[in-house]
Order: sequence, then structure tokens, then C-alpha cells
Amino acid sequence: MGALLDVQHLTVTYGAVHAVRDVSFQLDSGEILGIVGESGSGKSTLGYAVTKLLRPPGTIQSGSVIFEGQDLVPLAEKDLRKIRWSQLAVVMQSGMNALNPVTTIRKQFEDAILAHKPMGRAAIDERVREMLRLVNIEARYADHYPHELSGGMKQRVAIAMALVLEPKVLIFDEPTTALDVVVQRFIVQNLKALREKYNFSALFISHDLGTVLEIADRVAVMYGGKIVEIQDARALLRNPWHPYTEALLKCFPDPRSDTIEVVGIPGTPPDLADVRPGCAFAPRCHRALDMCRTVTPVYEPVGDGGVACHWAEIQGGIAHG
Repeated sequence: MGALLDVQHLTVTYGAVHAVRDVSFQLDSGEILGIVGESGSGKSTLGYAVTKLLRPPGTIQSGSVIFEGQDLVPLAEKDLRKIRWSQLAVVMQSGMNALNPVTTIRKQFEDAILAHKPMGRAAIDERVREMLRLVNIEARYADHYPHELSGGMKQRVAIAMALVLEPKVLIFDEPTTALDVVVQRFIVQNLKALREKYNFSALFISHDLGTVLEIADRVAVMYGGKIVEIQDARALLRNPWHPYTEALLKCFPDPRSDTIEVVGIPGTPPDLADVRPGCAFAPRCHRALDMCRTVTPVYEPVGDGGVACHWAEIQGGIAHG
């Protein structure tokens, strides 16, 4: 059986800025693929391109997004609306961005449901109670407005709304950003429980590698608008292939260690409006070779993942599948 979501050679630009460059990956049924990278790496743009929710002047220049055998890229907006929310849903970075500030939570659930299927008032009310209960929010909050809820509650409501029609794929765009660590932990545990219940597939986009490693089955690392490595989450933690992944891991302290050491990554991310030959990470890479500055590395499949790195290729420690 093929992948539920198959993205091939996707390129997205904002005018002269190449935000996503020739990105390919697959998402299997029931899988959570984490997408991680620094700010400006293209990870959120990738998520919105998959659902064609890019804001102007964002444009998909080339590539395909195959969802259950159908390419979403050429679809008209009216056809995409039938798929969004019912089959593909997005949880935005801040719950407030996804919620209408002048409408009650109940009314927003009702609008989402009735846009895709006829349902009576009693059935809708029961569904709203059920979804709020699943994210540990009391039913009485259904008649509240978003500003009457805390940041963590708004984010959980956004997650519940994304799940209300039981879509097959969810895209989480930085769902724990701007929340305190206790609330972040609660939301991650909540998502794990919801995944067990609904068996949805997901792209989990975040700059927080620790959170991604906790919830994802596989991890895709983005840098300079490209995916530079995909690996099983546990394998990536033990043995990162790309020097950028290695550097990201060093930015997070190991809770098992007796000493805490956090090492930053020197330099700054590349200018995505200035695409040059060679590896985009080479100016910041302590393993860079002469060829890294002139020859663009090709992404090589390795098992269920892959890597784009001259140094990793030369090391020869990767068995290609």
C-alpha cells in the first residue's frame, strides 16, 4: 500500500525568496512525521503548502502533493474546501489565530461541522461536549468566547476543532510555541492520547527538537528550505547523520547526563533569496569539506529516510536502502 501523503519535488517561493526548495517526503497511515529546523528554515511554509493555504505572494512553483492518490496542487479552491478540515486539518501556531474572537466556541464547532455534513442541533451539542472532554476542557466553556480562555485552553480547543470531523491527516504548526513548559507537556501528552484514539497521521512542525523527538515516529530536519535528513526518531537521537542535526541536538541538554552543557550553532541561517551552489550549511559546519562550498549535495535515500551531506557520504557509515 502506498503512502497516505506523498510530497514530491515541492518548491515554494515568496517573490525572490526560495522558501522551500525541491522537497520530497512521504507520510504513512498512522505515522507522525516531525519537521524541525531553525526559524526561517521553511518548515511552516512547507506545512501550509501541503494544504495550499499559502498567503500571497507565496506560490507553489513546482512539485506535487499526492493525498490518497490525488494531486492537490492543481485543484481549484472549491474542491480543496471539500478536503480541508474533513480529510486534512491544520492546527495553527497560536489558538487565537484559529478561533474567531467574536463567536462562541460552540458556534465555531457548529460552523466547521455543518460546512461538511448535515447534523441536528442535539447531535452537534453532543459532539462539542465529546470533543472538549477529549482535550480535558469542561463542557461549560462551549458557550465562552476565545478571550475568556487561557492560552493553553485555546490551543486545546483548536486541536479539538481540527479533530471534530476525524480527518486522516493533521498538520500541527508549532502547537506548543508561546506556552509555558507545564502546558506544553500537557498538550503533548494529550496529543499522544488522541492519536491512540483516532489513529491519525500528522506533520508535527516545531523548532523544539526535544518535543519533536518525544512525539514523532520519524523526524525530517530542514535547513535553508531543504530537507537535509530524515531518520527514525530514536535512531536520529543516537546517531545523527547530518552535521546540522548533530548541532541541533547539542542545543538541547541531555536530562540523563550528570552535567548540563548547551552548545549554540555559530553563524546565521542562509539568505533564502540568495541561492548559491554548495551546501547551505557549509559556512557554519565544523565538518565542511572543500566540495561542500561548491557542489550542492544530493538527498540520498537511506532506508525509510535519507540524508543530503557530502561528509556523511564519504564517512560510508550509512547503509543505503
